[in-house]
Amino acid sequence: MAAGGGARRNAPGALDVVGGLSHVKRVVLNFQRAGIKDLILVCGEEEDALKKQLRGFGVTFLKIDPEKGTEMFEAVRLGLSYCRERCSQIFVCPVDVPFFSAGTVERLWKSSAEVAIPSYQNRGGHPVKIRRQAVESILSYRGNDGLRGAIREAHAEVEYIEVEDVGSVSPAGERKSDQRLEAQYRSELSRARVKVQLVNTKPYFGPGMVTLLKQIRSLGSVREASEKTGISYSKAWTMIRTAEEETGAELVGRQQGGKYGGMAEVTKAGMELIRKYEELERCVQKYSDEKFREIFQSGTLTVNTDGGNEL
Repeated sequence: MAAGGGARRNAPGALDVVGGLSHVKRVVLNFQRAGIKDLILVCGEEEDALKKQLRGFGVTFLKIDPEKGTEMFEAVRLGLSYCRERCSQIFVCPVDVPFFSAGTVERLWKSSAEVAIPSYQNRGGHPVKIRRQAVESILSYRGNDGLRGAIREAHAEVEYIEVEDVGSVSPAGERKSDQRLEAQYRSELSRARVKVQLVNTKPYFGPGMVTLLKQIRSLGSVREASEKTGISYSKAWTMIRTAEEETGAELVGRQQGGKYGGMAEVTKAGMELIRKYEELERCVQKYSDEKFREIFQSGTLTVNTDGGNEL
């Protein structure tokens, strides 16, 4: 869960760009590189622009209610409330801390503590990992010290994990520092990005469809699921019907009518398709990562005078 809504004083915007990438896109890519697929972005006034920029990344969007406050912890509260019944472990990261590494996320994932926080030279940073059993206590916090105060008053088991990752404790916003961090982590971004798409007579199943079906399963409504995933209601039904035609199976059971377009549920066939797709995706990405290291990181890329490239 990335907190893009809410405001930290003088914090840069989610769409601000350093080194060719916006802060929010960098955060999303960092989590994806660490194997985190279910991503929630809490949005403020920039919701439409964020949906446009992150189209195709499989992100779910939540809109913060301005009447409930615009402080960062309100965005965190909204995200935790949404995730608590859906996830056993939740990562929380403001989008103005975009330079943490995928390795830090992987270290945090392995922690069995209720709350795991990266630490660089005895300074706590982000992202913060929270297990489901600590969420209720954190949500009950009514103080003024944000997530830090909520964790403290929750009396949760906290583990600080020492990492060699200055980006985890370095909010964006200072130009020279941002450029230095971007250069430091540029090599980490070098990768083979694989998008797995199932095709029969036409493409019918990919990351966007997985996110849509998961939201339908959670919300019981195609209309609400389409809003959360940033696509139109008609586009959502087109995607569903195409996938059903290509597989020959009913993926979404529906009951017509009602304020939100009727009830809907993902069928057993739909859940099995998600499971098989994600297994294939993991295998393909693992193979791609191995081959990328073998081919691109085994030497230095040089340019021949005859115009060809060689490693």
